[in-house]
Amino acid sequence: MDKKKIILISMAMGLVLIGLVTMQLFWLKSAMQIKESAFNENIQRIFTEVVEDISILENESSKNRVLNILGQRPIIPKEKMHNKGGVAISYFKYNGKKYAFSKQILTAFTPHGVFDNSLFDNPAWAYRYIDSLISKKLKKNSIFINYNFNVFNEINDRLLYKSSGFKETEFLNNAYAFAFYSNSNAQQIYLMVHFTNQKRFLLREEASVLAISIILILSVISLFWYSLSTIIRQDKLSILKNDFINNMTHEFKTPISTISLACQALSDKDMIKTPELYNAYIPIIAEENRRLGSMAEKILQTALIDKGQLKLNQEWVNVHDVIQDVVKNIELLIVKKGGKLSFSLDAERFIIKADRLHLSNLIYNLLDNANKYTFEDPLIEVGTQKDGDCFKLYVKDNGIGISKANQKKIFDKLYRVPTGNVHNTKGFGLGLSYVKAIVDKHRGVINIHSQLQKGTTFEVRFPFDNERIQC
Repeated sequence: MDKKKIILISMAMGLVLIGLVTMQLFWLKSAMQIKESAFNENIQRIFTEVVEDISILENESSKNRVLNILGQRPIIPKEKMHNKGGVAISYFKYNGKKYAFSKQILTAFTPHGVFDNSLFDNPAWAYRYIDSLISKKLKKNSIFINYNFNVFNEINDRLLYKSSGFKETEFLNNAYAFAFYSNSNAQQIYLMVHFTNQKRFLLREEASVLAISIILILSVISLFWYSLSTIIRQDKLSILKNDFINNMTHEFKTPISTISLACQALSDKDMIKTPELYNAYIPIIAEENRRLGSMAEKILQTALIDKGQLKLNQEWVNVHDVIQDVVKNIELLIVKKGGKLSFSLDAERFIIKADRLHLSNLIYNLLDNANKYTFEDPLIEVGTQKDGDCFKLYVKDNGIGISKANQKKIFDKLYRVPTGNVHNTKGFGLGLSYVKAIVDKHRGVINIHSQLQKGTTFEVRFPFDNERIQC
């Protein structure tokens, strides 16, 4: 896909994503506003009932005052608490726990002082009664929230109760106010209620909706990122596929052309068919045919690996013997380039459980890569060492090296380290991905150490017995 199209699609998807997230956030904000409005309506309804009950109590308190004056038995029992001040305790239950809130009664209170209301002839008792009303009404309506309340006289701007750490201005500015039914020109008394964690309570009430919204937003973002990365990855795979087809066409074209020319020469009626002629052309045809078979086999093996159908035919293998056999096939190519192949077979234990064929292909691929990517006078070393319960094989060269960025990709299928021209080194980009798959299948590990223009070393560790241990 064209890069411009990818950018346009990405921008369009980004705008849609921003729109969806914005709409979701707007919806959340609206839901919270609706919830807050519903909460306010419930509070208004609940405290209308509370004030009605307080009105009944005010009537009884008025009768109580008269009975006290007449020296008769009061309707409301008199408590042994002085009006000079004291502490009244409010209890609030939530999630099975009991919380206590201590309110200090305003000192220097007198019945005919700042609150000339018979309800407050016994302020501590009145406080606890009002607190009990509020608590019961809230619980009845399933509103479990911490609160503070006070009684405020607007005529002289005085509060009856104060709690520890109480801030009068903050309380008055953030509290609900409910007028007493008995208010007149002589007194303007209000029940002030402040919910200490109202925002948290509303969020808790909307927790499930909020969680679902967050999950949806994160899901949309994740899907957007996944889709975008998939498009980019598919674009890269498309480029790799085209390069692979070009390389494969180029690789197959050479042996096919060579075989075609040899066959034409052998079938030419004007040429004299001598044993020397056959001895010259038949080996060429056989070698090119072998090359074709090898390339086809490599592609088929990769397909089997991708399908997870690669099966190992394991046996106890002498790795040093396998190395010697592989070297016979590739050493001539190294020498032809003016290079040299050296050995450091130092492993004292060199018999491991492995698939001989795939092990041979692995070593051949590593040596072939070392030769291909060393353009002048290759010096290649193949060595072995014992590394604990593992057998270590390494192939070292003095080639062009691999950059840090490319080292992360060299085991990817179809990936080839760029060297300027697509066809300056032969191959499909399948060799190292095949090597990695075979190493993994044997429960081993492969590492690379490389610097640009200073060469590369591949280290492979195989467990001696991969059925019992791994490296």
